[in-house]
Amino acid sequence: MARFTEKISERELALFLLPLMFSSIFQQLYTPFGAAAAGRFLNEEAVAVIGACSAWESILDALFVSMTTGFAISINRMAGLGEEKRLRETAQGAVFLSGILAAGSFFLALFPEPFMVLANIPVQMREMSREYLRFLLLGGGFQGIQNLLICVIQGGGEIRFPSMVSIGAAIVQTGLSLTFLGYFHMGVESVSLAVLLSQAGSSLLLSAYLLRSQWGRLLFLPFQGGNPAVWRELSASGMAKTMMTMLANTGAFVLQREINNFSVDTIAGYTYANSLMNLFMQPLCAYAVAANIMSAQNVGRGNWELAVFCNRRMTVHSMVWCALYGIAAPAAVPALIRLMAGAGACVQLLDAGTAWLFVAVYSYPFLVFLMICRNALQGMGRYSSLILLGFLEMLAKFATAWVLIPRLGYGAVCLSTAFIWAVPGLTGLWLYRRRLRTVRRG
Repeated sequence: MARFTEKISERELALFLLPLMFSSIFQQLYTPFGAAAAGRFLNEEAVAVIGACSAWESILDALFVSMTTGFAISINRMAGLGEEKRLRETAQGAVFLSGILAAGSFFLALFPEPFMVLANIPVQMREMSREYLRFLLLGGGFQGIQNLLICVIQGGGEIRFPSMVSIGAAIVQTGLSLTFLGYFHMGVESVSLAVLLSQAGSSLLLSAYLLRSQWGRLLFLPFQGGNPAVWRELSASGMAKTMMTMLANTGAFVLQREINNFSVDTIAGYTYANSLMNLFMQPLCAYAVAANIMSAQNVGRGNWELAVFCNRRMTVHSMVWCALYGIAAPAAVPALIRLMAGAGACVQLLDAGTAWLFVAVYSYPFLVFLMICRNALQGMGRYSSLILLGFLEMLAKFATAWVLIPRLGYGAVCLSTAFIWAVPGLTGLWLYRRRLRTVRRG
């Protein structure tokens, strides 16, 4: 297992990051594959349903994944501090609060209709969207629990088992989708049902592994659920991450409402491109996760210089990936959009997907600053900075939806991607550097 409170070699870093990258890529492969399978077995309207509901998928991610990631950052700080009692209370409190969140997601799944209205899903698509959205809401709780368990295991320095589970989950999702769509002739809801079932199974496997490990037994046995003081600290960390992501995704929600006013082919093209963008992001996300763990544990121990070194190192590695993407994009982007859409796709769909994805790929450096700096700021306990970054991202998306799209049409959706990442990304870099100057002055 890697020791993140010490400098680790390039080999040790690679052994930690490569399984994380592969597992993240496998997980994200399902998103474009699910959209492509829906287009092949059903029609482009089914793909448009996935895209039209993606705003709620972003909100669920903000609520469940961001909250549990915030919990995990608190756990990592306690691990760096080295106080076993507080570490155990923090971990158990995180599980307790995650269970409450999961119960809330199950309740929300009973009422999909208001969510369709709020998302401005076209009336002709709502019948197809209802069960897809219901399974999406049901999966939110399991998604949060799965994320917390993965973060806790990774914080202990173990990456292989959660990576294997994530890769297996992606394979299972793919198999279930093909079975539901091709054999049982189910509708687009089978795509989100496959995700729900694999997340539930992954949560069980990760729980069993953690409770059998020495790290898991230290954290969770005997289980007492933490205490109110711990819950408040966890809530502060989790809510900061959640508020940041919720603000950003509120902007995404408004932006998606405007995108849903375009034609079905344009929505489908944007959906294909967005799923590919998330796939290409995964190596960058792996470096952000590593920066998250290393920064939180070293700040908890008081070793600020090592935290800075780790964040700089992750940023440089990420920029290498950005350069490689930029070199490959002219040939790869059009080919991938055509591959996903199939031979019969119309020109409007292909153009919409290609144009948006080109801009997204060349905007990745801004995204790197945003992801690494906000993780570092949270590890430093700068919760208000995260909320500010989320607010700025939301404002950029509001401006795109309410000012740029009415004037420039779909071109504004494409061109605004750089703007949406650059404003909070560069602000995050400035806040991070300002915090470091303050610490160094004592």
